[in-house]
Amino acid sequence: MPTWDQPVQTGAVGAAVGGGAAAAMGASLNTKAVDSMASEAKEMLKSAKSGGFRVSEDAAQPIIDVLVEMTDRVERLAQDLQIVGSQAPTLGGHDYGQRVAKHQYEAFWDGEGSAVEVLRQLREVLGDAGEALEIAKKKYQESESDATSTFGGQS
Repeated sequence: MPTWDQPVQTGAVGAAVGGGAAAAMGASLNTKAVDSMASEAKEMLKSAKSGGFRVSEDAAQPIIDVLVEMTDRVERLAQDLQIVGSQAPTLGGHDYGQRVAKHQYEAFWDGEGSAVEVLRQLREVLGDAGEALEIAKKKYQESESDATSTFGGQS
């Protein structure tokens, strides 16, 4: 049984490819989780747009900051995966080596479940969540402003 947490010991390129392939395979196993998060983020955004929830700036800003940081991390990971995924592994011209190289390509680039697709979906989730919080924060500020004007700032 292969051990995916250890890089292939075939030099610098092989180690990067082996580690990258393991990351891609791990990412592809989480497609359902990302799909679920995407659905929830869309619902959160829909709810915020309709006024379904509001949140104060003090409560929202730390979460927004984390979402921005996570988006940056996902972007860096996507760039790293593109570099690793664009390098054909040096596994030889034999049938098994060619099959492994094809599998690595599919794990990185080929549609649903690929590392590239999962990261694209995750970026979208983070963007939708951030947008929802920004909208909810604005709605909260509008609500506070309306309450202040209605009651003249009195407690």
